[in-house]
Amino acid sequence: MECVFQIGEISKFFDIPASTLRFWEEAGVLVPHKRPENQYRVYTVSDLMTISDILFYKSLGIPLKQIRDMEQMGIESHQDICLRQMEMLHQQQRVLEQRMQKLQYHMEALNTISQLQKMNYKEVEIDVDCIVPFELIEIEKLRQYINNPYLYSRVQYSSHIEQEQRGLSITYRQKEQGDYRNIIWEKESGRYVVCLMKEEIAPGYPNDLPEHLAAVQKKYQTGYVISRFLACAQENGKTYDFYKTYIEIM
Repeated sequence: MECVFQIGEISKFFDIPASTLRFWEEAGVLVPHKRPENQYRVYTVSDLMTISDILFYKSLGIPLKQIRDMEQMGIESHQDICLRQMEMLHQQQRVLEQRMQKLQYHMEALNTISQLQKMNYKEVEIDVDCIVPFELIEIEKLRQYINNPYLYSRVQYSSHIEQEQRGLSITYRQKEQGDYRNIIWEKESGRYVVCLMKEEIAPGYPNDLPEHLAAVQKKYQTGYVISRFLACAQENGKTYDFYKTYIEIM
């Protein structure tokens, strides 16, 4: 006598909800026998192989509609399906890699905030080569910002910090390869100390840059102030934009 299984046994064996097995039946990829006296589904050893094949093809991401027809397809059709699926997976991989890179940028920015909260005006090498103007209507630059908000930068000078220019940081290589006719700041030989600048999201956008400048000017003369956006977050019930700010010392 052939060994048969109830839907609950199959569900437990494959760790598949019974509703999924019923859905596969409705889709025509699985056709269990039904007892004539009560129409209860029963599954044979052959059905176990069918379910295993369905799970294999589903693990490749192949749609159920195509799985249903694969037994009636020739080798070339199978190859076409696999090639299309491989290309789709490559595309998904590229999207995931881009998301992971963006997430890495954001995590690094958050880690930088934590580090700067413990750092008092340490002299460092500035990590900006050039800064070019940035207007929100410039779609290509806006895309650059979306990919990495840390590129967003502000250029000020110590003697008139109320005047500022906003832009995107670029590398020397980008400057050479791109059509950047206007450079608002470019790195030259100089020394910088770094601090965490906070700008409150409130009327007037008050920030603590004057306090940072006053602290540094007790020991140095100061020049350019370059601020790179890190993240927007709350602190002590207030919302701030956090910036990694370099103050030029002389």
